[in-house]
Amino acid sequence: MRAAVTRCRGFTLIEMVVAIIVLGIVGTTFGLFIVPAITANQAVERRAALIDSAEIAVRRMARDIRIALPNSVRVSYVAGTGFAIEMIPTVDGGRYCLGGDANCAGAAQLLSIGSSDTDFDILGCFHNATFTGATFPSTAFRLVLGDSTGAVYSAAGTNAVVTPTSTSITLSTVNGGGAGSGACGNSSGANTSYRHHIALSAGQTFPNSSSRRRVFIIQTPVTYICNKAAGTLIRYYNYPISSTAPTPTSPPAGATAAVVTDKIDATNANPCVVTTLTPDVQAQGYVKLSLVVANAGETVQLNHETQLDNSQ
Repeated sequence: MRAAVTRCRGFTLIEMVVAIIVLGIVGTTFGLFIVPAITANQAVERRAALIDSAEIAVRRMARDIRIALPNSVRVSYVAGTGFAIEMIPTVDGGRYCLGGDANCAGAAQLLSIGSSDTDFDILGCFHNATFTGATFPSTAFRLVLGDSTGAVYSAAGTNAVVTPTSTSITLSTVNGGGAGSGACGNSSGANTSYRHHIALSAGQTFPNSSSRRRVFIIQTPVTYICNKAAGTLIRYYNYPISSTAPTPTSPPAGATAAVVTDKIDATNANPCVVTTLTPDVQAQGYVKLSLVVANAGETVQLNHETQLDNSQ
């Protein structure tokens, strides 16, 4: 009998070489079409992230500028270095009672201009929960009235247009002329309603009236510093009012810092630009912001214009 012969089947060296060559051709062809698409998609994602970063930065600045106390925006700009923009955001505001207003009469309701006063009503209600929901009396807030020149910064914020930090404020709801009691804004009868009343722990002599009879509630300033060398835009807050304005290289003393973006293009000749109609932004309420941000070879420039309400 013959023994069974087992034959082993496999690939020859030539077949393996041919297979490798074919796979190489297919892989190269695949890469020519797919890799550029993947690279382009990654570039789009990086640009989108940069645009988001820049938009968040300028919108945050624009928001603080828009709600700033009239005439409180201060700009320090050094081409090729960066800018510092300081402002005092308002927490709330209202129109104060004067003689001749409906249902406004008596020392407790009227605000005296040019003489010491400790309490007055506003026409209506404050609405910001940060203020209305505070525990009173409170020294966390200050009143500003009649500041047409940025005097709030004079003498470290002790000018008479702003109440001192030592003066506490009490907010209460009072009857606007009718009978009974209720929530601010509700009717109190006789075509009147309940409104807010401000009481100060010490007499305040506001030297100037407001052209729109507005009183503002503030807390502390805010500064944005864009620094080319550091490649950052930083928001500084929670620091006292100072007569010395911040600069691109001198942040406000004692402030808390929060990075808005760390992608400012340090290789650009002038990545941080702020433009106003005149050197005095308090006189002309217009600010144009320009930021250039970069990441992984992608660069984006974003411009934003903001109009200030400087009427006080």
